[in-house]
Amino acid sequence: MPDNGPMNDATQAPSEGLTGEGGADDQLAPSERLPVAGEPVFTTFGGARGDAGGGAANDDANGGAPTQVSKGGKGPSGSGGKAAGGAGGKAAGGATAAAGKAGGGEANAGAAGASAEPASLMFSEYVEGSGSLKALEIYAWEASSLEGCELQTYFNGKLEPSRLALHGQLARGEVQVLCATGLATMLPLACSRATNLTFNGDDALALSCAGELLDVIGQIGVDPGEAWGVGATADHTLRRRCEVATGHSDGSTSFEIDAEWLTLGVDTFSDLGVRNCAP
Repeated sequence: MPDNGPMNDATQAPSEGLTGEGGADDQLAPSERLPVAGEPVFTTFGGARGDAGGGAANDDANGGAPTQVSKGGKGPSGSGGKAAGGAGGKAAGGATAAAGKAGGGEANAGAAGASAEPASLMFSEYVEGSGSLKALEIYAWEASSLEGCELQTYFNGKLEPSRLALHGQLARGEVQVLCATGLATMLPLACSRATNLTFNGDDALALSCAGELLDVIGQIGVDPGEAWGVGATADHTLRRRCEVATGHSDGSTSFEIDAEWLTLGVDTFSDLGVRNCAP
């Protein structure tokens, strides 16, 4: 007989009832087995190798012959009793699209249902310090992936941003801190990633994931002069107020600093890397 490939524990030793109502007594005796077809016949159940039941239900398990149905409506001994991706014992040699739907189609639907939830992120601290000492802290309200997210910098009122791809995973309540190289050297424990941050007080910054704006500092397409909020975004640290529960996702509206941010002095780094908000 042809090599059936690796089988899991369930296919190596059929238990009582695996092949039908009568259990092991219903198995075909060797002399009663169907002859192997002269030309191998392969039946497709949908998906990769018809793998709806963990990869065991494919025609190679029957020596190239079409899958047969034994009494009790389950596959023969040796196929794991799960032919046709668990489609209720309706697998047969000419399995049709219905079996394929039970196999690959439902498996694909399950994979789609397991996709990650949208990222739940916002800026929680902004540092525009002396010289090139700059940082941005990103906070996760819920466990979130940063894959597919980016920092967008809109210089001097431009509508097209400079983009920096973000990476990593954040658990609920964790932060990732992007620091200019000079600040990362000074504060290696506070900074998660050293990168080229070149924004100034008059530039708008946006946090975007999967093409959706989650949070904006400033107003996109507007040049405020030297800074937003009567100088607050130049040579200052901004810390998000604890009562703020979501990002400012509309970049076309005016930027109201006092409603959402605390304005601190230049080169204030004391809470960078930690969001101290009591529950």
